[in-house]
Amino acid sequence: MVYYQLKDMETFTRDEYFRAVRDTAGAESVNALSYILRKDVSDGELLRIGKNRYTYSKEKRIYTHEYSDEATGVVNEILKEYPEADFRVFELIQLNPFVNHQIAHNTIIVSVEKDLMDYVFDTLRQKHPGKVMFKPSVADYYRYLVENEIVIVRLASESPKGVGDFWRSRLEKILVDISVDKLITGIVSAGEYETIFEEAFKHYYVDERTMFRYAKRKGAYEKFRDILCEYAPFVLGEEHA
Repeated sequence: MVYYQLKDMETFTRDEYFRAVRDTAGAESVNALSYILRKDVSDGELLRIGKNRYTYSKEKRIYTHEYSDEATGVVNEILKEYPEADFRVFELIQLNPFVNHQIAHNTIIVSVEKDLMDYVFDTLRQKHPGKVMFKPSVADYYRYLVENEIVIVRLASESPKGVGDFWRSRLEKILVDISVDKLITGIVSAGEYETIFEEAFKHYYVDERTMFRYAKRKGAYEKFRDILCEYAPFVLGEEHA
């Protein structure tokens, strides 16, 4: 149920939601209000987009990406050899909906848990000779770059799992990585940041709590916050100002 007091608000807090429910539905107890909140979330009427931030907006959508055949092939190869492996896959062409200058040459970046990095690298190198790099520097990345290059990097602990398939890179992870990752920041121009963040937050739901928690896990919270201050200050609330 969309409560009249909230229907024109882009986002609102739990307390604002509770007040609207009290005025409209007459529910008073915290347990009753919390139940209605959980039900609206589970029914898809209400979406949580950050710490104590909700929205009824139907203009935004959950981020998804149809991975290339090459990236999907890499995923299947890893899953076949290491079915219990924890990894995420990000390919550069995922950024094309957000950037002014389209990415023509794709790179598949596979973030793998530390203990399996060497094994996954050896497996993929055998299947894709001359196309796999292991934690390359930016200079080496460009020196040996080929189309659909596969890059193995370390997966940060507690990285957010993808929607649907755990290995998919969520938008929250992508926004952090393009801002602070040593390799990706050498590939993606800072001149695209403003457009990327604007398009991401305009068209998709972004869980800010997940995004900032991931930045902290990478040990790059302050760096990420500084990037947002410069290119996307509208993202920062009082908590991160």
